[in-house]
Amino acid sequence: MPVLAQRTVTTPAAVPKAGQRAGVPQARELRRALLTAAAAATTVPELASALSRRLELLLPHDGSTLTGLDPLTGVDCLHHDGGPVGGAGHEMPIALTHRGVVWGGLVLVREPAGRPFAPAETRRAERLGATLAVALRHFVAGKPLRPGRRGLFPGVVVIGPDDTIRGMTQTARTWLDEFVSEPARTQGDELPPLLWSITSFTRRTHSTALSRIPTCGGWVAVHAQPLGGPHGEIALTFQSAPASQLLPALFVWYGFTPRERAIVESLLGGLATKRIARLLGMSPHTVTGHLRSVYRKTGTSGREELVAGLRQ
Repeated sequence: MPVLAQRTVTTPAAVPKAGQRAGVPQARELRRALLTAAAAATTVPELASALSRRLELLLPHDGSTLTGLDPLTGVDCLHHDGGPVGGAGHEMPIALTHRGVVWGGLVLVREPAGRPFAPAETRRAERLGATLAVALRHFVAGKPLRPGRRGLFPGVVVIGPDDTIRGMTQTARTWLDEFVSEPARTQGDELPPLLWSITSFTRRTHSTALSRIPTCGGWVAVHAQPLGGPHGEIALTFQSAPASQLLPALFVWYGFTPRERAIVESLLGGLATKRIARLLGMSPHTVTGHLRSVYRKTGTSGREELVAGLRQ
């Protein structure tokens, strides 16, 4: 799903006119438009472009950079850079925060020759942060949970201290096709922005880092760990996300309650409904009700489809 370094240039003519008053979309209409756009988008560039178009009349800009964060580690799990081709210009960052969780960030950019963002526009952008966060979540969790479509072995990429690719396994080239739109898959190529975040985190903390990345082919787990030695190299490992790593993030993305979490974990253990009820001190009817809620949130039709989606 994530594809990098594609340009997003917006024009007022591309913005729907429904719900506008004096050239500015009403808040309710804008929220509806943002959520509709997030639901329809299938790739990160599509999402970034759709959000940018709908913000254009309210906050005119020449490009944007959209980032989504793994809600548990704070490492990038989505990234699209569509800044102005002319280089660095005027920037306005918007924190995508909702219910105390930072889901990502959106940076609107104007060309260097353009006018800077005004204080009134900054305040307007701040008020949109929660709505944009909900749209980002809707892009990830608003689509049915389905099994991954890969049968790939894990892939490994070695990153040098200058953040260039030193080497990779053959399967890693296939994995990178999920994240990189340009052919940055040979020795000496610079590290794509999506993967730079997890690499940078590992360099700062000298520890292993994890990001769970949603793609059209299922969820991918990306691990980064120092290789040791004097050269400061980092190893990135790609694999289909196992349930043990995927579940904690999915619980947050899909908004599971504590009881729903406990039931799903028991379900993955192969327990029947009555056994889960006894184990958790609930009635079978209550367990069934919670499962219906889980199916609704994940867009699955029942136990088998849910378990298949969780076991990537």
